[in-house]
Amino acid sequence: MDSSKGVKRLPLEGVYIYLLVAFVGYIIADLSIIAYRPAMLPTEAPPTKISNNRSRSRFTSKMNYQSISDRNILNSDGKIPSALASAEKKEVSTDGPASASLLPLKLEGTIVHINSKKSVASINIRNQNKTQILSVNDEIPRILRVTKIERRKVTFHNLANRRMEYIEIPKDIKINFGISSTETASTQEVEKRGEFDFSIKRLDLQKYTSNLSSILNQARVVPNILPGSGGRVEGFRFVSVNPGSIFEKLGFKSMDVIKSVNGELVNSPARAMEFYNTLKTANSIQLGVERNGKEETFSYSVIE
Repeated sequence: MDSSKGVKRLPLEGVYIYLLVAFVGYIIADLSIIAYRPAMLPTEAPPTKISNNRSRSRFTSKMNYQSISDRNILNSDGKIPSALASAEKKEVSTDGPASASLLPLKLEGTIVHINSKKSVASINIRNQNKTQILSVNDEIPRILRVTKIERRKVTFHNLANRRMEYIEIPKDIKINFGISSTETASTQEVEKRGEFDFSIKRLDLQKYTSNLSSILNQARVVPNILPGSGGRVEGFRFVSVNPGSIFEKLGFKSMDVIKSVNGELVNSPARAMEFYNTLKTANSIQLGVERNGKEETFSYSVIE
């Protein structure tokens, strides 16, 4: 009798051998991975790849901040302020106090009109040896702009330092034309040849016309404004004439009105200044003068 027939076998006993082989193979594979794992790790970082989604996100982010970039964060009302340079060029108020000017200017004389805009001043630019006739708001380029003209004084806006300044004729100015009193007494500057006919030497004429401020100190002359004309000027009236002055020697008396020069009407202060400048080179001068309501012609011959 076969004794093996009496032994009882386990269920699935034939499968155990395969499970054992699989378990041993798993252990061997795991040990192999642990042994070779350091060699399998990468030695360099992988290349960077920009994602389309990331780029789109960045673009969207800028769009979100567009409203901030369009707004001036330093000015809540959204207006762009003016440049500092333009603020510096803002003109100084003409109502402020003016200081005496240090510019190389000399005020030769002024003619003041009842309408301030028609007043004129004769200003000599010393470093250019040039004289200009200016009214209110007239300019000497890069030097000044006139703001006010008074008797013996001119106020202006200095274009260089943007300050209000003035020049004036000193009240104590001496009437001196470069000759002594003895020479003046012995020299006959103006020769009277008739009631309204005179002659004057060229040197004497140049002597007087070279210093307008001194001449204006010898008489007071004002614009002759026609009543009811709205300020229209018709000549210039002598309010007073100093005794012994050049005006007295030229035949003028108080209340005389000079209406024309060499046939040209003197109808504005600027026109009067223009005629004054032409006298320096004239050979003969004819003045239309009203005296006691009568028109007279004063003739002057210039002798070389």
